[in-house]
Amino acid sequence: TEAAKAVSSAVSMKKLEAPDLDSSFIKVDDDDARKGQVDESGLPLVYDKALIEKFWENEKGALQKRWTEFLGFSIPYITKLAGYLITGGTDELAKHDVELAREARIIMEKLGPTYIKLGQTLS
Repeated sequence: TEAAKAVSSAVSMKKLEAPDLDSSFIKVDDDDARKGQVDESGLPLVYDKALIEKFWENEKGALQKRWTEFLGFSIPYITKLAGYLITGGTDELAKHDVELAREARIIMEKLGPTYIKLGQTLS
């Protein structure tokens, strides 16, 4: 838990910074009528580094909250996985493969679409 606290602390101190257009693969929308406009959540309709950074400045706790949620699901799962490996090696993992796969799927579903897509990619 000390490691998780240290990582959480580092995450909360890091300022989110949007990439510059010249160093990314973002396609620029040339619709001048939408430049500077934001949607209902505050995100720009057209890529705008300053507006994206302003959005995340107002959402300071969002990354920390998401990181805490991720740790809450992943640490118990990884601990169980490590326990099986330590006590019985790969044979013990094989005995619990269905249970572990089911738990991994449930965790990914709870974490949302990005993690569901990750699970699909890994399978």
